[in-house]
Order: sequence, then C-alpha cells, then structure tokens
Amino acid sequence: MTTIAIPARLSDGAVDPRIEEANRIFADVVHLAEAAGLEVEVVETWDAASFDAGRYAGLILPGGGDIDPAQYGGEASDELYDVNPVQDELDFGIARAALAAGIPVLGICRGLQVLNVIHGGTLVEDLPETEVEHGEGPAAGADGIAWAWHPVALQADSALAEAVGADRMPVASGHHQGIGALGDGLVATAVAEDGLVEAFERPDRSVIAVQWHPEALGTPPELAAAPFTAFAARVRAEEQVTTPGR
Repeated sequence: MTTIAIPARLSDGAVDPRIEEANRIFADVVHLAEAAGLEVEVVETWDAASFDAGRYAGLILPGGGDIDPAQYGGEASDELYDVNPVQDELDFGIARAALAAGIPVLGICRGLQVLNVIHGGTLVEDLPETEVEHGEGPAAGADGIAWAWHPVALQADSALAEAVGADRMPVASGHHQGIGALGDGLVATAVAEDGLVEAFERPDRSVIAVQWHPEALGTPPELAAAPFTAFAARVRAEEQVTTPGR
C-alpha cells in the first residue's frame, strides 16, 4: 500500500476549544486518506537531518491553529490563536522537504495556508466581515463544531472539479484567516462568493489545497472524498513515473 506522511497536531486542546476540535478531527482526515487507499504515517517531530521525504509517496498537511505572521511578513493580532513555533517548524519543515523531493502534497485549511506562505504568498490575519461567513456558524452540528457552510465555485479544468464532477459545491468552513496574495506558481481553483480564494493547485497538480474542511460531519461523502481522491490520483501517477513497469 502507498504510504503518505502527515504531521501530528502538537498543541494541547485543553487550552482552547478550537484546538481541541482540530485535534479531534485530525483522525477524520486520516480516515479519509485511508479510504482513498493510502497508508498514513504520522510524523511527530521535525529533524531536518534525519527526515527522508523519499520514503513517502505524498504528504497531507491538516488543519490547526494560526501560523506565526512573521513567516509571511504579517503583523501580530489579538485574533490570532494557537501560534505554536514547534508546530510551525514541523509543518513548514516537512512541507518544504516534500516539495523539494517532488512528492504530491494535499493541504487542508491551515495546510493550505502553510503551502501558500511557502510559495511566497501572504495571509489576511483576520478576515473582515463579508456576505460570506467563513468562521464558525451559530449552531454546532453532529460533531460538536459550528461549521459555517457556504458554496464555492470550482475552476472547470482543475483536479478538484474533476473529482467533484461539478462547477460548484457546498463547503464547511471554520477559519478566521485566509489567502491575501496567492503564492507564486499557484492557480486558484475554488473561490467563495465574496472573492476569497478557497482552493488552489499547481498546474501539474503536484499541490492541491482547500481552505475548507472536507472531514466535517454533514459533508456529503462524495464531496468529503473529492480532495483525497484527486490527491491519491496524483500520488499514483507519480508512482507510475518513478517505478515504470508496475
């Protein structure tokens, strides 16, 4: 079975309920990856000298707390939460190693933001109010999280649109930050009605990232699976290239 890496969540959920939520749904991200036929290995610590990205066929960067704004030339804000330098070190380290090794990467929520920053993009530290609610909604769902549901428009020729089989889809949001400037070499593949970029890819599909949470309970199964299906397809395509004759 194809093995992919995923960095652990390192913050204590007892400090903030949002951290507890991110820690709890981490397992749901793992389950969706496994349902796509991928074997998951959780990476607990970052050691640049010993980490070998070549051991893995791909990387998934899951959701979590806020990135230190110093990573993208931003400013500190009272709205920031769970800024964890050890988590930043792990996520940024493993992501840069994966990109350097040329293995496919899937980013989810914080994972999308990490990838945008690595590609030279910026983040909005706290999104202004618009007609679209991106943060938590007014009532908790079956998983205890008050997701904010809204539609996004998908770019027709993107890996995500192909996996979904449509040009629009509803998504479950739970983020107060978002993309400011899109990173170099990235193409926006989903946009909310207020213009916020909600997903991007590299043109070769080696990077696929979504701002929403496909693992949120209440997401139709085919939509929950879509980012993982697109990612797994790229992983397997890369394996065929690197191991011809299989």
